Amino acid sequence: MRRFLSLALAAILSFSLAPANALAPTSPTQTISNDARDAAGDEVYVVRGSDINLVSRESKVPVRIQNDFDADVRLLVHVQPNNYRLVVPNVVEVVVPALTEVTAQVPVKAIANGPVGLQVWITTFSGIPLGDTTTLQMQINADVEFALLLGLAAIVVTLGSLGVVRTLRKRRTREASDTDEGAEALLEPEAKA
Repeated sequence: MRRFLSLALAAILSFSLAPANALAPTSPTQTISNDARDAAGDEVYVVRGSDINLVSRESKVPVRIQNDFDADVRLLVHVQPNNYRLVVPNVVEVVVPALTEVTAQVPVKAIANGPVGLQVWITTFSGIPLGDTTTLQMQINADVEFALLLGLAAIVVTLGSLGVVRTLRKRRTREASDTDEGAEALLEPEAKA
């Protein structure tokens, strides 16, 4: 039965990539599409990951997708935030090889700081949802990046200034000791005479 459902899903996925007029209305795969979609929900799914910390204004959110089928699957990854602190500009296409897990990189833009829940789901190109919707938690701290850059710049300027001050002090000390040695050398011949 599992083999049959796998073949049925593979047939549906291959037909979903074909033009719409290529399927006849009486196709036998249309009668089993709901069963295959239910099986696909168990076979191709979004893996729940750990909480995500976003520390920049723009980045890519990792979404892991598991494919337990014996064939490659081409999917669309959809992400929708639960508030307006984050914008997801587009859907991402990903190909998941057979019996593997792939990490899709979904581009996002942070608008404000704070917690955000991300609803993640996957569909075929024809819009058939696969698996359940998964919720990922994200904490946005977009201003941290700017603060870290300012802190690093302050450390570099401080160390550079300390280096310049130290070099100038060494030079003054060396010049003062050279002047003292020169004066002693001038006085010594007079003392011997």
